[in-house]
Amino acid sequence: MAKRRKMRNGKGTSYVKVMYTIAIFALVVNILFLSITGKHMISQSDIRTYAKERNTGQVSETIYSQRGTIYTSDNETVASDMKKYRMYAILSKTRVKGNGDPDYVVDPEETATQLCKIIDMPREKMLSKLKKDSYQVEFGNYGNNLDAITKEKIEALDLPGIEFTEIISRNYRYGDFASYVVGYTTLEGTDSEQYLVGQLGIEKTYNKYLTGQNGSRVYLANNSGYMLPNGLIDEQSATNGNDVYLTINSAVQTELDYQLKQLIEADHPKAAAACVMNVKTGEILALTNYPSFDPNEKEIENFDNQFLNYAIEPGSVFKAITYASALEQGKLNLNDTYQSGTYEYKVGGKTIAKIRDHNEGRGWGTITYERGIEMSSNTAICNIIEKHIDKDKFKEFIESMGFFKSTEVDGIASGSGIAGYKDATSDLELITTGFGQGSTMTGLQLIRAYSAFANGGKMVEPYLVSKVVNPETNEVVYEAETKYSKQVMSESTAKEILRLLKGVVNSDGATGKRYKMDDITMTGKTGTGQVVVNGKYSDTFYTNSFIGIAPYESPQIVICYWEQSEKHSNKVAGAMVANVTRTALSEISDSNAKKVSSSVYTLQSYKNQSVNFVSDLLTSHKLSPVIIGNGSVVTDQYPSKGSKVMANKRVFIKTNGNQYTMPDMTGWSRKEVEVFASYAGLTISVEGAGNVVSQSIAEGETITSKTKITVKVE
Repeated sequence: MAKRRKMRNGKGTSYVKVMYTIAIFALVVNILFLSITGKHMISQSDIRTYAKERNTGQVSETIYSQRGTIYTSDNETVASDMKKYRMYAILSKTRVKGNGDPDYVVDPEETATQLCKIIDMPREKMLSKLKKDSYQVEFGNYGNNLDAITKEKIEALDLPGIEFTEIISRNYRYGDFASYVVGYTTLEGTDSEQYLVGQLGIEKTYNKYLTGQNGSRVYLANNSGYMLPNGLIDEQSATNGNDVYLTINSAVQTELDYQLKQLIEADHPKAAAACVMNVKTGEILALTNYPSFDPNEKEIENFDNQFLNYAIEPGSVFKAITYASALEQGKLNLNDTYQSGTYEYKVGGKTIAKIRDHNEGRGWGTITYERGIEMSSNTAICNIIEKHIDKDKFKEFIESMGFFKSTEVDGIASGSGIAGYKDATSDLELITTGFGQGSTMTGLQLIRAYSAFANGGKMVEPYLVSKVVNPETNEVVYEAETKYSKQVMSESTAKEILRLLKGVVNSDGATGKRYKMDDITMTGKTGTGQVVVNGKYSDTFYTNSFIGIAPYESPQIVICYWEQSEKHSNKVAGAMVANVTRTALSEISDSNAKKVSSSVYTLQSYKNQSVNFVSDLLTSHKLSPVIIGNGSVVTDQYPSKGSKVMANKRVFIKTNGNQYTMPDMTGWSRKEVEVFASYAGLTISVEGAGNVVSQSIAEGETITSKTKITVKVE
């Protein structure tokens, strides 16, 4: 029996050894299979991917702050951050999701077919990229700067392997809108941390206010980059930049841009600039330059704000300064007479220059000095400087008004100009300066000097930024104040000059009659200055200008424009000044009403809300909703969230519907017409300036993108 048991134990041991050997062999084979394929030999589980998913690492990422928004004085968004995206495609088949599904471009043909319809890239060009032997590819300009809507359309296709990187971007909502005031930014920094930096205008000079402070986040993540549960290690929130509110009024700026465009089409100037300022406060309501640029495109020919920096020989608009100095010295009686026509300037009894009046030296006979400024007589200035003025005091007077000195407006530099008489050997250059030739000055200097006539002899300092606000706390970080100069002339002199300027525009036969308005008493002075071309004055190329103050009875605005061209369309220039003046005075009146009105409502964001609910809400606050489209959900609005609007103002609500009907536009402003056209995808021709008085399509009619619509405004 014992022997038998011994034999069984021997067989059992051998059996165990065999099974152990088989197990070891299977394990080795499985390890080899796993090392080659990454999968379990029997279950086919993707062990390699699982292991990667389980691996962890510490990730640090930047939380980007938002650059402050730039608003107009009436709360229109001019510059703001916008999320843009760059699209790229993963081609490597090694890129798979945790569940084993492909996370790369599986079907290049279908992917190209779908994507090319959205980003307008030629299909064959896209397909050639998708077939490259590369880990990933990008799509150049076709795949850059994609907006959120385009990104959502692509994501809805559910194409594997298509990925996006967020790009920091600055959007200028109205394009070429006070662009030399607003400026632009560029993207700087590294791939890991980028930021926008102002390069021109307010974007540059208020960069420290607009720039926020980036935050950071540190966390544990799996190999795919996803944060693990409870993996957050540290987080520092970002601090957004402050918002800047300009003095620019959107309605006045829009009107000035439009009117200057009409002048440019008529005269084809080489350069032009215009500005409207609240003559009591110094707030610049609108400022425009030609040529200009769109900050979104940055195709810039000239980096200088011409109104602030380009010094011109302005011509006869300077005569008001000469008259003011003579009156201030008490040496000029406006009722005294002189011989107009030609003035001979002599040195040592020898005539060295003949100065003629602008009607080829014919003049108007013997006239008073009051009539002389109405007729813009050069010989009147010659007689005043030679006979009715202390020349040294005249020079002091000119310089006391800020001419020939560089300055700045909210950090934006402004040129100095040149006093042609400074190094002169005779008084001839002082005489020519007296009627705006031989010395140069900027539009800013002229508009500031003229403000003294409306403010009892004190100049008001122009400015472009009204306040800076912390968007999180609504704390006013900076607020501008109106600043006046010292008394540069007596109140009586200022009042008398304003009366003379009224005659320039409104008296029979006077040179400024093209600027006369039936509804507003405009005062002002015209100017025509010769321009140096190739080292000498051109006989065909001039600087045409006008500076006006309105209304005469109670001055509210000063408007200045100049253009350099070979011709001058008097009617177009007159219409430009008149229409911009009406708009500016209307906006100042509305602004004053807002300050005392208690029926001001702050708009919220109405996106994704019911159209009926929003319409009822706005109506309950005595606002007038304009519903665009036949949808049931709000997709956009104008004015934007945070805007303060008065009772009876229109609020435009865009819906998710694509069927449109014509509203009654009577009384609408040009800007409101443009808003409706933009939201409805229409082209509407606007004839005239002011508010809508008639429309070519009746209210209630169905309209499409092909419908031709014309509205008349006046």
